[in-house]
Amino acid sequence: MRDRIETIIKELHLNRARVFEVSPFQYRTIIQKTENQFVKNSGNLHWANINNRFRSSLSQYSQSIGNCPLWFQQLDKMLADIPCYVLFEDSRRMQPKYWVYEMYPLELITILNESNPDDFYIVSKKFDWLISECHEDIVFVVGNTKTVERFSKKLNRLSQHP
Repeated sequence: MRDRIETIIKELHLNRARVFEVSPFQYRTIIQKTENQFVKNSGNLHWANINNRFRSSLSQYSQSIGNCPLWFQQLDKMLADIPCYVLFEDSRRMQPKYWVYEMYPLELITILNESNPDDFYIVSKKFDWLISECHEDIVFVVGNTKTVERFSKKLNRLSQHP
């Protein structure tokens, strides 16, 4: 997955100030903060995404996006022009491996259009919301109530008018 993302960035001449891999020294901290903030019992992000094991104290919304697979093309309208962390998942021997990037919504849309990842997680840099898509074509939104309501309304509209 990382090779694919790096190739896309180079071939499409994306601005490295707006899309870049975070330092490997920050990987563990970002992944742990994400799991601590959003996953029940600070469990594994991968299994939370598949089995909906996000913290019950947080607002949550999930939606099948089978009829709207390009929902992410609206991320620039959902997120404005703010950078966020994106965790792209690779699996090796049923163990998830994450590649952690920082990017803005327009660059993220480009990467998603070109790479078609199975599972990915978009996390605010304040760790107050998370949006993910799993390989079963389900989008999860988890976090503060206001943000989850705003994202869920947009996703509902998209699913009604793909």
